[in-house]
Amino acid sequence: IGICKCVCKPWRDLLRTREFADFHLSKSVPGLFIGHTSYPEDFKIMEFVDELGLETHDLHFNTITKFDSSLGLPVRNELKGSANGLLLFCGTLPRTDDVLYVCNPICREYIELPSDGIVCCSYSGTSNCGFGVSKTSDQYKIVRILHEIKKGGDPGTHTLLNITRSVCFVYVLGTGLWRSIAPPTPFIYESCSTGVSLNGTIHWLVQNVDGSHCISCFDIETELFSTFRPPPLPISKRFQNILLLSLVDLGGYLCVCDNTVEEIDMWLMKEYGDEKSWTREFVVRKSREYVCDCEGCTEIVYPIRVFKDGDILMAWFGIHMFYYSDKTKTTAQIDMFGMEDEDNVDFDMKAMLHTSSFLSLASFPKESVTTF
Repeated sequence: IGICKCVCKPWRDLLRTREFADFHLSKSVPGLFIGHTSYPEDFKIMEFVDELGLETHDLHFNTITKFDSSLGLPVRNELKGSANGLLLFCGTLPRTDDVLYVCNPICREYIELPSDGIVCCSYSGTSNCGFGVSKTSDQYKIVRILHEIKKGGDPGTHTLLNITRSVCFVYVLGTGLWRSIAPPTPFIYESCSTGVSLNGTIHWLVQNVDGSHCISCFDIETELFSTFRPPPLPISKRFQNILLLSLVDLGGYLCVCDNTVEEIDMWLMKEYGDEKSWTREFVVRKSREYVCDCEGCTEIVYPIRVFKDGDILMAWFGIHMFYYSDKTKTTAQIDMFGMEDEDNVDFDMKAMLHTSSFLSLASFPKESVTTF
């Protein structure tokens, strides 16, 4: 495509159109976004094939592009979502509210979303966001949810007593403004969780005040909230390991991953919207050194992809990448991209499937686009 752009101006202009971007996207396959919050200068987008091997994995991954925080993002930022080639970042600046950015690393463009119109809660609240595309109107929307919470009890535990205030805002790319909408049921949206966009809906794994879990759903087209019940986890898991659950899109299915004491259970909703269709599809036994015995353990596992041969690529607590071999029934730690550092205690990794596209942010009106 880069060579075609250099042939003549008509070809260059054609490859910049929305029609070409949509056509290219329809033919694209997901790659892998990976990066640090500790080292934001080293974000990468990779392409990979299904024949991944533990000993030759480095030969099966190609870097499509890489970029860093010198493009203007804050030094500390976190990936919060991916939609049709666009990435949503939440940058945290000292003594300021979180700043949201939408970026297309292929086109080398980003926009900073305005803060006007956002009514923030006090610092004792929780904030989360999601990013997705409407299946009907093809609008790109960012939703931001803020809850003000009241805690009490032992200062060391800060037991949640109540959610005193909830607000919600929606931003449509190309409008330049936030709109206030009816907030969801007062759940706890963990700040470290990422909204999962699937079937025109953004999903979050949330907690009730009593500590039980459910899945909060935001319909991108109608802008209405609903809920799903999670899979039938044993009571001992549901309450003792309350922080060991993750929610991901795994092969087009909504997946709840439960990192229990001795195994990793991956539950898939086989029929979307049918709470009775939860199926424990994959069970991964862990070696002894990765079994968590302490009650306060928070080692969450994020499944990334199931390959054609049944092998699974996983991210472990934002620190390690693991590869499970369905043939040998063993799990091995891998450093596919040379980004891990055992001596760096501040290492924090984010990995997510991402489909690259040539959709230019300049195609959205009323947005101030910065190139890098």
